Amino acid sequence: MPFTFAHPAIVLPLNNLKTRLLSLTGLIAGAIVPDFEYFIRMHIYSIYSHTIGGLFWFDIPLGVLIAFLFHNVVRNKLFDNLPSFLSRRLSPYKTFNWNNYFRKHLLVVLCSIFIGACSHLFLDAFTHPAGYFVKLFPEVFSQAIIATIPLYKILQHTFTLISALYIIYYIRKMPEGHRLNQSTLKYWIMVIICTACIVALRFWIMPDYQTIANVIVSTISAFLIATMIVPQLLKGAF
Repeated sequence: MPFTFAHPAIVLPLNNLKTRLLSLTGLIAGAIVPDFEYFIRMHIYSIYSHTIGGLFWFDIPLGVLIAFLFHNVVRNKLFDNLPSFLSRRLSPYKTFNWNNYFRKHLLVVLCSIFIGACSHLFLDAFTHPAGYFVKLFPEVFSQAIIATIPLYKILQHTFTLISALYIIYYIRKMPEGHRLNQSTLKYWIMVIICTACIVALRFWIMPDYQTIANVIVSTISAFLIATMIVPQLLKGAF
């Protein structure tokens, strides 16, 4: 799918199983981690994360790192400063002790990341020109359906829209907690400034690859980095 953060929609229903054999953090981290090779490179190029071998040596270790960074660095400040609709539903998770959970459920987390990453590759197999099923059945998936738009591209955007709507529905169904903190402009202004500085630095150091897709990927990458930097700044001088 063209938007990385729509991928978790396919694994969210697994959380309804209410089983201790799956980790929601692991499932979500796994569902998005294959695209993090793009974010690391700040360039639409992947040779490791979307391969079978890469599932084990790239996606799973990076998925663990993403989970630790999110819960230990990003989570609390982000949840405090989200719009009320999101903050009321997500703030109760601020007390979740991820480090302790990971220590006790290592295998569950690793398997969940693997399942999430497999779901990502499965969807990409139908929705990208280099996808397995697109290459296996080019006469079906590469056939122009609307004007010159091939079927895989239509599926790509259709799945993204459906997934985004499902994620919104899933969040709306979550129980509401009490919001303890009010969002502040300071946090978001700092995130925006930090993001802009990182994007500017990226195109100064790497002036090539200035396509729209690479600008979008670089901006998302810079935003993710900013959400890690800003909480540290707020703890310090600010």
